[in-house]
Amino acid sequence: MIHTDIRPLRPLHVFESWRPVVSGYTTRSWELITAQIRASGFEPRILVTSRQDSYGKQAVDSMEGLGHRLRLVPPSPLEQRLRGLRRFQVDRGHLEQAIERAVAELDADLIHVHWSAGIGRAAANVARKLGLPLVAEVRFDLAGAMMSETVRVPVPGLERVLRNYFEGHLRQAQVVVAAGDSLTEFLKHERPDLADRLYSVSNGVNLQRFQPGPADPELRRKLGLDGKFVIGTTSNMLHYEGLDLFVQAMARVKQAIPDVHALFVGGGTQAEAVRRLADNLGVPATFTGLVPSTEVPSYLRLFDLYVIPRRDVTITRHAGPIKLVEAMASGRAVLGSRVGDISHLLAEGRGRLMEPDSVSALAAALINLASDPKTRAEMGCQARRYAETNLNWANAAQQHRAIYHRVLADSSHHLTLSPA
Repeated sequence: MIHTDIRPLRPLHVFESWRPVVSGYTTRSWELITAQIRASGFEPRILVTSRQDSYGKQAVDSMEGLGHRLRLVPPSPLEQRLRGLRRFQVDRGHLEQAIERAVAELDADLIHVHWSAGIGRAAANVARKLGLPLVAEVRFDLAGAMMSETVRVPVPGLERVLRNYFEGHLRQAQVVVAAGDSLTEFLKHERPDLADRLYSVSNGVNLQRFQPGPADPELRRKLGLDGKFVIGTTSNMLHYEGLDLFVQAMARVKQAIPDVHALFVGGGTQAEAVRRLADNLGVPATFTGLVPSTEVPSYLRLFDLYVIPRRDVTITRHAGPIKLVEAMASGRAVLGSRVGDISHLLAEGRGRLMEPDSVSALAAALINLASDPKTRAEMGCQARRYAETNLNWANAAQQHRAIYHRVLADSSHHLTLSPA
């Protein structure tokens, strides 16, 4: 297939899930496509896998500018039978057929897959069969995330085996995109064979939606936060996020700051355990559960101090959480663990860094910042200025433009791009 600069770029994006599913994954996906639509020279196509159904969502949100180019794969009979035993099972043959149909019906000129494991392999198989370029995106270290949620102790050999299995499709990709600088460096170390085709496309933030401003008084009252000093996070509640450590630290903080209150916006596997821990330790806390993505900016403005207390594990050492850049754009004062992209995002006064995995260090930092409104205000201003200058999703669209043009222009798929 020959591509010219006159014809719009027509990537078929294969996403694991899509809004209204609420997650950092769907936020990045939504904003990447929004940026491509707003930029000239793109006509993106979207295929959402049947894992959308696994999240309890049987439909997908439409997006202005996509029209008929948004498709959802229904669950196969095999997936329906296995849902009770293996909730996130993917019928790879079923998905491959759906990808192949979408390529033909939507006239796509390349495949850009945004998930690993079976979804990545399905996209790679179709790309090879049809002779299309494959761009494979790695959002986070899936093996590290699985180990953190299940084994919870370092087993490097097992983690490497899982990683090789989940990321096997990267061998067939003409370009591998890593979602951030820390993840890029990790993949360079783990997979030297990718070095000449590995690129970093970091997270941005919607600066119009996420802005500094006063808290909504009605929302404060609704959540019981009037008169409270609010500390918390808008986090997916997983083990590696360290929210249990935060609750333990808050038990100490409340002794120094009686009006302190913890706010947890989000859900996840650890939500009930964190709630029970807060009750047992007498930590005053509000748990909102998942809220629609459109409402997150209003919740962010409730925080007097925003915290990201991540553990130091493989998944966090090589990741850049979207929630952090959203908090920065919202002008929040942020305290974060010194892991992954958090370290450079909060450098130079844009936030405060702490050593991970230490309840005492976390408690001391919380008390210090809670007692220093001037520093919190300065941090919030610095964070917003940095977001305005550096965290624009339009940058991602321009990076995609360069990648797509060059893989399409080279019929042998031998790249001349300068890697990250």
